[in-house]
Amino acid sequence: MSVEFISLSAVAAILLAVFSGLTRQIAFLAVNVFFLWSLLLGPMGALSTIGFCLLGYVLTRLIARRSQFGVLVGALSIYILLFMYMRRYDFLTWILPQSVLTQALSTVGLSFLLFKIVHVMIEAHSGTLGPLQFSTYLNYCLNFTTFMMGPIQRYQDYYQQWFGTKEAIPLKFKSHLDAVVRVLVGLVKVYVLAEWFGDWALSSRTDLLALSLNGLFVKVYAFYFYLYLNFSGYCDVMIGVGSLLGVKPPENFNFPFLARNISDFWLRQHRSLTLWLTDYVFSPAYKWALETRQLGDRPLLAANGALMLTMLVSGLWHGTTLSFLLFGITHGIFLIIYRTWDTVLTRLYGPARVRAWRAKWPVRLIGIGLTFNATAFAFIFFRLDAAQIAKLFGGLRML
Repeated sequence: MSVEFISLSAVAAILLAVFSGLTRQIAFLAVNVFFLWSLLLGPMGALSTIGFCLLGYVLTRLIARRSQFGVLVGALSIYILLFMYMRRYDFLTWILPQSVLTQALSTVGLSFLLFKIVHVMIEAHSGTLGPLQFSTYLNYCLNFTTFMMGPIQRYQDYYQQWFGTKEAIPLKFKSHLDAVVRVLVGLVKVYVLAEWFGDWALSSRTDLLALSLNGLFVKVYAFYFYLYLNFSGYCDVMIGVGSLLGVKPPENFNFPFLARNISDFWLRQHRSLTLWLTDYVFSPAYKWALETRQLGDRPLLAANGALMLTMLVSGLWHGTTLSFLLFGITHGIFLIIYRTWDTVLTRLYGPARVRAWRAKWPVRLIGIGLTFNATAFAFIFFRLDAAQIAKLFGGLRML
């Protein structure tokens, strides 16, 4: 979010307003490639990223022509394995020689790009994707407003906005002024508020054993606020810029600190990721589990298994190390505890009494407090490696 990026955004807004048709597609593609090549990844990173997109297009075309489920599974397997190789996950060192592994193909934004292209593949197989035009597909994948950190926009939403069948924002001065204000608010979040909390936040250099319990809480909470302000501020900028370009990304945050339970948290925090995981991981896994003989009459067990799988995918998607896997496992455990608790309460007292009980303000405050603390401490996996986490919990046991 440098001066160069803001300048590029202004140029893109002018070009997309002036041109139409294929010329507009080419102009936006030129902007996106310039962003990757000159401002973000450099020549090698840009070329490997474009190649990753082109392979996704070829595989999607193959899936669309052949509707067999095996073709989809094979294409997804090839693509995900390539992604793991390009990201160089830690576990690859256990199965591949060092001479085969490389960091040269790993680039920022690859995780978001993977989920966008996997979405396109699955929707192409189901017949719900709509027209797949090469230039539209490339600009959807490389769109500089959602490339680095999302939000994860669906192809259909992007297509409808690009071709004018759905308005990004109303064609009024106030709407465009609101978009500019949102960019400014995002910049304040990232460069003022997040920076302030960053000075207090937990870091990989923190001497964990020297911290008091109060000091640990301060650093964990500060890191939580830092992450939120940094990411939500970034999304504010991108949503504002995308609105001005005519392809507004989806909303990604809805006051996650006010979440009353862990399920509510994931509907407020990084919403585009949650909805993607629900559609393409949780729902298929839950449906498959219910169709098996072992879990068909055990919906709670089936749901809990699907939740843990979903959070494992989320953890591995966030990062390549053991810490991120532990992040996914932790949130999987949180969700299983909440889902089980919710099911037991509903069976004992009925849904109406449970809703009335949860509507009471003391219960809501307790839920918000528990959720806030649980999610704040789960985010330490973003900052500390497995050895540091073991040292931290070892120190806590001694208190």
